[in-house]
Amino acid sequence: MKSLLLLAAGMIALCAPPPSMNAFAQPASTQAPSYYRVQLGAYTVITLSDGTLPLPFGNLLHNGTQAEIDQAYRNAGIDDHRETSINAFLIDTGNKRILVDAGAGGLFGACCGRLPEMLANAGYDVNSIDVILLTHVHGDHSGGITRDGKRVFPNATVYLSKPELDYWMSDAAKAKARASHQNMFVKGRAALAPYLAADRVHTFTPGAEIFLGIRTITAPGHTPGHTLYEVTSAGHTILFIGDLIHLAEVQLPLPAITVDYDADEAEAAKTRIATLARLAQTHKLVAAPHISFPGLGHIYKQGDGYAWAPVPYAAHVVQVGQ
Repeated sequence: MKSLLLLAAGMIALCAPPPSMNAFAQPASTQAPSYYRVQLGAYTVITLSDGTLPLPFGNLLHNGTQAEIDQAYRNAGIDDHRETSINAFLIDTGNKRILVDAGAGGLFGACCGRLPEMLANAGYDVNSIDVILLTHVHGDHSGGITRDGKRVFPNATVYLSKPELDYWMSDAAKAKARASHQNMFVKGRAALAPYLAADRVHTFTPGAEIFLGIRTITAPGHTPGHTLYEVTSAGHTILFIGDLIHLAEVQLPLPAITVDYDADEAEAAKTRIATLARLAQTHKLVAAPHISFPGLGHIYKQGDGYAWAPVPYAAHVVQVGQ
């Protein structure tokens, strides 16, 4: 009888969840920390989720018929009000820690501004960041560099193209901008202000190689100084495309479609069409801030437009790029 009781107690113990499981239980509405590592030659690249938010694309898309836009939604199985990723990227070269864009900070409320937390979860402190490469100054890319008027990354120097800085600091450009863009100037200047005051903003001529293996590519239209960053290590290359694409399910099959956020919509469409054609030919690895996390993949030709092939998820760190 005693042995049967011991056996029953053992079976109960085997079936019960270990005590540690309760310690790690997450509320049903939350997700695990959102960072994802890959290896690019000798560099580590980490996608960091600053958060996600739903955008009303039905009110934002231009330069196409509603019928073709609606068909693109149906083809992708989405609607015009879908969740959008805000991704930032960390490049750890071994000698430098370089952020490409920095998320929205507190500009969009509780949805976002998670970058410092994600950096910490990935093993990095905000003080360890040496360089911030801004593709452009819109708030969902620059808002995260400043909090309450202070530098979030006190040891970092911000890099952006000279045309980009000149545009956002220009009162004449602000006066000419459409009404929906006016507040972008206010927020952009506020984000840059403490870095400018500390002489920690560095501008470059579009097309310059700013560090060994890091080349800038001008991509105007979304903003005048919108910049792509091509990073190469040991023969492996990745292209950080900024806001070349906002809504992949529509703008890849229909690359002429623009968004209200574009400063010059005709030029933005021209830039996207040309860049997508090159990426489809080269199959270069792409890092995209607004394609669903982790925003890493390849562009390929599909019909009259293009499609997205995400890098397959791996439970270990894999080598990427070509």
